[in-house]
Amino acid sequence: MRIVPVPWDPNVLEGRQALLLTSANGTRALLRSSSVRRDTPVFAVGQATAAPLLAAGFSHVHIAGGTALDLMDHIRRRADPQAGPLLHLGGYDIAVDLAAGLAPDGFEVDRAIVYRACAANRLSARAIHGISRGCIDAAVFLSARTASTFCGLASKSGLSAFCTRMTAVAISHKVAEALRPMKFRHVAIAASPSLGGILDAVCGKPGPSSA
Repeated sequence: MRIVPVPWDPNVLEGRQALLLTSANGTRALLRSSSVRRDTPVFAVGQATAAPLLAAGFSHVHIAGGTALDLMDHIRRRADPQAGPLLHLGGYDIAVDLAAGLAPDGFEVDRAIVYRACAANRLSARAIHGISRGCIDAAVFLSARTASTFCGLASKSGLSAFCTRMTAVAISHKVAEALRPMKFRHVAIAASPSLGGILDAVCGKPGPSSA
């Protein structure tokens, strides 16, 4: 995947109760704006999304458990639907509609598109060389779209047989399902949809299940 920034108007931040961030790409887009106040309340989906904000001096960062559902539960507990609208800074393609999910609780959520995730047309020469020569022991997949794109490009490049020598590490069961078209040596599923869960899976620590 290739992340392409989308121009956006920082004025959309005005009058918001809080900002919602569901990825590190959204965080990077926010930090590129020099006009954002560091005391702006932010709800981040997980630690990896929140860490750059904390390092940049943001003082009101609420960190959820790692998934969009965790984030919505966190907002329900810590935000007031009567205190003003929320703004989700995210990508063009979204897996979970926060506005629809929080509407029954009385929250108004607007959305600003700050980046696009564009699928690659082919694998890099370095990736093809590494996979075909058996130099890559494992590959990490953080989204179902990335997993599906990889499977298609690997098949197109004639790498299906070589992927049987590799372990795939998936951040969730949904991502593992998207990997099924490609027969990996093993598919490890992170115990939690977080950086820590992924690192544990890479190191071989058992999660709740694997494929």
